[in-house]
Amino acid sequence: MRLYLVRHPQPSDSIRLCYGRRDVSVAPAMVAEAASAVREAIPESVLHAAPIYSSPSSRALGLARALAAPREPRVDEDLREMGFGAWEGRAWDDIPRAEIDAWAGDVWGYRAGGDESAAMVRGRWRRFCTTLRAASPAQEMVAVTHSGVIRVALVGAGLLSEEGFPRAPIGYASVHRIDVAP
Repeated sequence: MRLYLVRHPQPSDSIRLCYGRRDVSVAPAMVAEAASAVREAIPESVLHAAPIYSSPSSRALGLARALAAPREPRVDEDLREMGFGAWEGRAWDDIPRAEIDAWAGDVWGYRAGGDESAAMVRGRWRRFCTTLRAASPAQEMVAVTHSGVIRVALVGAGLLSEEGFPRAPIGYASVHRIDVAP
C-alpha cells in the first residue's frame, strides 16, 4: 500500500514556539496555499479516490478537509503530533538547555517535556499502519499529520536513519510518499 504523508500548513502565530499538540490557528489563505501545493505533488486521481486520514488537530484537519472535499477525512488519534508536555506553548529558547540536551542525547527514549518519546510515537505509527491494513483495501491513501509522525514513518520505511530523525527537514505542506508493507 502506498501512503502519502502530508504535513499541515504553517501555523499563524507560533513559529518560535514548541506547540506540539496545542491547537494553533492556521490562516485560511495558508490552508488554500497548502492545498494547492499538495495537489501539485499528489496525482488528482489519488486525491479523488483515496481515503484521506487526518490528525485531529485543526491545523491538519483543515487541510485534510480541503483535500478530501466534498468527502470528509477520517480522523485518527494516532496521527496527532508528538506530545511535548510542559514544553508546549513555550518558546524553544525558554526551555532549559539541559532538557533540550537530554532529549537530543536520547530522542528515542527521552520523554520531551515529560510527555512522549519518539519510541512512543513509533508505537502509535505502527498501530495506525495496522489499522489501515485491516480497515481498507485501498492501495493508495493520504494522511495529513505532523513533522514528528512523518519522521517516525520515514525511519520505519528505511528512508531516514534513527540518528537523522531530529534533524530531518519536514516542510509545511510537504508530501512524503512511503510504501507500507501488507
